[in-house]
Amino acid sequence: MSKPPRIAILGFSLESNGFAPVATKADFEQSYLLAGEALAEDLRAPHPRAGGTLTGFRAAMDASGDWEMVPILVAATSPSGPVDQAFFDETLAQMRTRLAAALPLDGVYIAEHGAASATVDADPDGTLFAMAREVAGAEVPVIATLDLHANVSQRMVDETDALIAFLTNPHVDQRERGAEAAAVMREMLGGMRTAKALVRIPLMPPTITLLTGAGEGRPYGDLIRYGQTRVGGAVLNVSICAGFFLTDSSKGGMSITVTTRGDEVAAGALANELATRAWGERHRYVPNLVSIEEATRRMVAVNGDASLPALCFADVADNPGGGGRGNTTELLQSFLAAGVRRVALGIFNDPVLASEAHRRGEGAKFRATLNRDETHALSKKLDAEVEVVKLSDGKLIGRRGANNGRTLTLGRSARVRIGGADGIDVVVISIRQQMTDPAILEHFGIDIRKLRGLIVKSRGHFRAGFDEFFGNDRILEVDAPGLATQGLHRLPYKNIPRPIYPLDADTQWQSKEVA
Repeated sequence: MSKPPRIAILGFSLESNGFAPVATKADFEQSYLLAGEALAEDLRAPHPRAGGTLTGFRAAMDASGDWEMVPILVAATSPSGPVDQAFFDETLAQMRTRLAAALPLDGVYIAEHGAASATVDADPDGTLFAMAREVAGAEVPVIATLDLHANVSQRMVDETDALIAFLTNPHVDQRERGAEAAAVMREMLGGMRTAKALVRIPLMPPTITLLTGAGEGRPYGDLIRYGQTRVGGAVLNVSICAGFFLTDSSKGGMSITVTTRGDEVAAGALANELATRAWGERHRYVPNLVSIEEATRRMVAVNGDASLPALCFADVADNPGGGGRGNTTELLQSFLAAGVRRVALGIFNDPVLASEAHRRGEGAKFRATLNRDETHALSKKLDAEVEVVKLSDGKLIGRRGANNGRTLTLGRSARVRIGGADGIDVVVISIRQQMTDPAILEHFGIDIRKLRGLIVKSRGHFRAGFDEFFGNDRILEVDAPGLATQGLHRLPYKNIPRPIYPLDADTQWQSKEVA
């Protein structure tokens, strides 16, 4: 009887904002940094902390036959600046040592984001893939899953047998993509070999234009859905990654990766066809934002007319999911000055204020300074009288969207109220992350259906969590300051390939002829 295949699991998940503070070892330790048995235990837990691709891969491998999980190391944190090179080197060395000690292996699965940069290495994802290939061997299947905001390099494609990117934004298909990776792994264990093609185009859309839901104004979703109609037969996978425009990377821009069952010509032809289609629709990737003043006017109107529906205001430029600090105060300040009522803000990253609320206790009222110890220029201070409504250690289970069933860890947290009983409730956290799940507000006793307004520190992932409360027609994306600004022309780019659309309106591109 043959032995079950031994599959190594590892990953380094970081979306790098080239204009944000460096991501450090402490950031990963606070978020997710597990190796060996600790990693295996989390992947098999009822409510794991791990991302959905990891648990989806594990569950699909379990369901499809015997196998031996070889847990190596997974590091992940909220989007930040480039990763500290010393920490990345340390992590890569640990992965190499653990992989080498685990040989021989039958396969390697890598749970990656794909838009990382380091303070020295411009393509740490490619560096990690190359290390895994070198250690595991040329004949061992190496399969990676990616976020659809990945900046895909030729090296990333060359060093793997298949790249499998998310199909949805918000990313509600992470488990499915992990399961797809498991299915490809099983097929490769049976002898199938892949052929791949990568085409990159000089199109770098702002992330706010990359929602994939059906309907008018969703060019990215239309493109991905068309690509999926071509999957089948020789075509194993189509991954269309829009890239992450804030990375300021030499591999920035949209990429199309086609993986086939050994048909190199078919892979190249389809990748070029899809790239040509994407380029022809480049003018559709245009953001539609409202000013802080307009958002405030709309909120005041809702407060003054009970027949108007409640509104959700996305503070997109301060999205921690894009490297924002999660603590800009301009929109909150405008709402406070206008005297708006029955509003909540989720979630505000301020460990100092959270600690002070815990020290003073529930029911305490005091003069607080938001961002008291912050030094970043965009994280402006705000003084306000607050009341501590509820305290928490910040541990809860997500119930909607990509975090459904996952253990969420916010750190020491508090619900504080500004402006009295009908004022603004602010959920203050200590571990920076974006607002994705209504369970966070509900954990602090906030009845979302009774709100007249909600401010979310998120770019788009909140939509999958809050669609039971706010339809698209009741969501306003606000053009407030932040490190994740959607205004490309405001950013001091140094590394992206130029010309690139829409920064350079006259950019030209034409697909290569396929032999």
